Amino acid sequence: MKMFKRFAAALLAGVMVLAMLTACGGGSGSGTSTIGEEFENKYIAAINTLRGEKAEKLENDTDLRNKALAQLAKINEDGTIAPTDASTTTGTLSDDKKFVTVVTINVLTDNKGEVVDGVCQAKEITPESLGEITKGDATPDVVKAVQAVKRIGIATKVINGKTYAAIALEIVTSVPDKA
Repeated sequence: MKMFKRFAAALLAGVMVLAMLTACGGGSGSGTSTIGEEFENKYIAAINTLRGEKAEKLENDTDLRNKALAQLAKINEDGTIAPTDASTTTGTLSDDKKFVTVVTINVLTDNKGEVVDGVCQAKEITPESLGEITKGDATPDVVKAVQAVKRIGIATKVINGKTYAAIALEIVTSVPDKA
């Protein structure tokens, strides 16, 4: 039960990080790969700022970025995605059973992932949405969650002229000793 609680806490921490750094509104502009690259860079910079001066600086991890790209491939031509494909989470217990590694991959969606007619609308990345990435005013819980991130992968993809993003986070947390 304690391991499940740790796993759930790590999962929620990852979701909090994603929710805090991106607002929910959509945009009507046309996405480009330049906007995607700028989004990836600004998001990594925001994460590193929240982690603090003393924390190890994260870079866009190739393996996690590829996992995020695979998630983006599930977006339909009209920008919708099945709710089960919008967010996935896996957890792996270390061989010595002392640590659990949680990887959560989320396609950014409008309206907090609200399901309409069985699908979610993926959030288009626009010049306006780049301004929604925030580096400040984070609660201590969000800062702690960001500091728990060990690797991050951010990917963007253009579909029908619109740019969409997915973020993969890896969080490693210790498993408490059984009492």
